[in-house]
Amino acid sequence: MLVMKFGGSILNGSSDFIDICDYIREFGFNGDLVVVISAMRGVTDSLLKLCGLAASGDELNASKLLMDLEDRHLRVCEELDLACEDVRKEFEKLERIVRGIIYLGELSPRVRDLVASFGENFSGRILSSLLRSKGVNSRFMTGGEAGIVTDNSYGNANPLLRATRVYLRTRLMPLLGDTLPVVAGFSGMTLDGKVTTMGRGGSDLTAVLVGSSLNADEVWLWTDVDGFMTADPRIVRDAKLLKRISYAEAIEMAHFGAKRMNPKFLDPAMMTDTPVRVRNFRNRVCEGTLISREGSKGVVKALGMRRGVSILTVRGTGTIGRPGSAYMLFRELSERSINVQMISQSISESDISMVLDSRVAERARGTIEAKLLGPIFREVFLERDCAAVAAIGSGMRGTPGVAARVFKAVASKGINVKMIAQGSSELSISFVVSGEEGEEAVRSLHDEFELSKIED
Repeated sequence: MLVMKFGGSILNGSSDFIDICDYIREFGFNGDLVVVISAMRGVTDSLLKLCGLAASGDELNASKLLMDLEDRHLRVCEELDLACEDVRKEFEKLERIVRGIIYLGELSPRVRDLVASFGENFSGRILSSLLRSKGVNSRFMTGGEAGIVTDNSYGNANPLLRATRVYLRTRLMPLLGDTLPVVAGFSGMTLDGKVTTMGRGGSDLTAVLVGSSLNADEVWLWTDVDGFMTADPRIVRDAKLLKRISYAEAIEMAHFGAKRMNPKFLDPAMMTDTPVRVRNFRNRVCEGTLISREGSKGVVKALGMRRGVSILTVRGTGTIGRPGSAYMLFRELSERSINVQMISQSISESDISMVLDSRVAERARGTIEAKLLGPIFREVFLERDCAAVAAIGSGMRGTPGVAARVFKAVASKGINVKMIAQGSSELSISFVVSGEEGEEAVRSLHDEFELSKIED
């Protein structure tokens, strides 16, 4: 059995729906396939923008954007010769919600999620209708209808795995055999029936949840790239496709932006050992990257880089030997929804450095200065315009000399390392350099570990 997810990067117009429909028919639907669908390219961003316009009372521009979205989807229906009355009804429902936001002048996280979920509903209903018109018995289901149950962390909801597995099996298994379920990605539903979204890359998570719950042989994530690469090909020209990586490596690479994936999408697959394959729908002869329990051989397999980060350092001798000082620091940041990406603390305990998104760094410094400066923390320093680089590979575990090679290669290019972090799992070595030196650091490591010659 297979689960296939078709991402928004390959959905832009009627021709893309035709390609997907033809591929499914050529692949041979025989009752052992579930399709997960994303919103068309740019639609989720437009829906979130629509929320902002409505909440600010900009009725004119909100109405224009809503009309543009409707025209785009109905034009696709027309080009596909589909009536799509269910798509029209979805837009009528969306319009009522938007009017409510405008009149109330309020936008709650729950309502924002409800609006954001419509994109997948539109594309899913179109694809399902097209399949039926071509003789494939198909049924569209929202994520909640299919059985995705989440908590109420709107905007970044977490699936309740035990309940989700039960509901997915109960609702999807009876359909398999004579019906092709088309499930909307990205969204789920709380136990009391409220629509939630699972964050960017949530459609990948939907597909993996379905695949792991139904004991799928593999989950295929169709996108616009061949798979995971040894480095960003825009930085390293001879970056190479990785044919096989482990779950842990993929999660680490996702944290550094590989394939724009949500890092938590593989958690359900790891629990059931469900293989996940990332493939390019425009290059179907390529088998992509297989993600499974066991990766391929090699010490360092991939390099990641995250731009636009800053280093915030807090110093004070009052932290030495004092339990709870780090807790106070991170509690203040957490209460203001400021995410810490990397942490490093000296053995003397006198300073703590952390990497933050530059967009929140100034707010973080202001919080610490206002709340914590005193006898414990004496100074706060902020260094902007940095880049975080990571060397990733499960083969580093227990292999002597990897760190020496990493920093020798970087030093040979005259690059100064500002901060270093490595977990006890030895899965990655992360460090921070100035923003203008990030790309050169990646290229130097790609050469050092000869990743252009990597073999499966």
